[in-house]
Amino acid sequence: MHFVVKKNPKETDCKVDEEWQGLDENVAHIPFSAERYSEAEMIKRSQMFYELLNKRRSVRFLSDEMVPREVIDNVIRTAGTSPSGAHTEPWTFVVVQDPYLKHKIREIVEEEEEINYKKRMGDRWVNDLKRLRTNWIKEYLDTAPYLILIFKQVYGRLPNGKKKTHYYNEISVSIACGILLAALQVGFLSLLGSLVLSLSQLLETN
Repeated sequence: MHFVVKKNPKETDCKVDEEWQGLDENVAHIPFSAERYSEAEMIKRSQMFYELLNKRRSVRFLSDEMVPREVIDNVIRTAGTSPSGAHTEPWTFVVVQDPYLKHKIREIVEEEEEINYKKRMGDRWVNDLKRLRTNWIKEYLDTAPYLILIFKQVYGRLPNGKKKTHYYNEISVSIACGILLAALQVGFLSLLGSLVLSLSQLLETN
């Protein structure tokens, strides 16, 4: 995609200099090494991984049985290995365990979801969901031992306080979410991912 913007070249150069000011240009090189497997082993491992992830389901009735916090920390670390535009890592993972906070989040989610179902989503979308028997009631947000909230960072901050662009932030966060789902499945945990329209700003301000 190309954009043509008529702008004074000096102004553009100054903006680029401001964005890079204070950044270390001498990024340490980390040597890459990968294990090599025989074709038979590659097929075996890929088949086992597929069979494991193929068991993943979007479960809406969850147990309140506690999970070791270290497991949750590890799956988030795994998600953090995701690629991102210019390696900006434009994501924030927030783990919520406190029952009061989980319930407050449920209230916010359900209020927004009711508006989504009744006004924003449209008849076709709502009808497509009827066969799944879903609605805006989210009891599992109280029941689940942990909630993992994922926020995208549209921009970051440089050492000098200036904004730092996060390229492809939405795509980068989406990839990280996919890796998170896979890591949770590898940890044999049940989960339900929810994307609620107009929710992010409400959670950040409450």
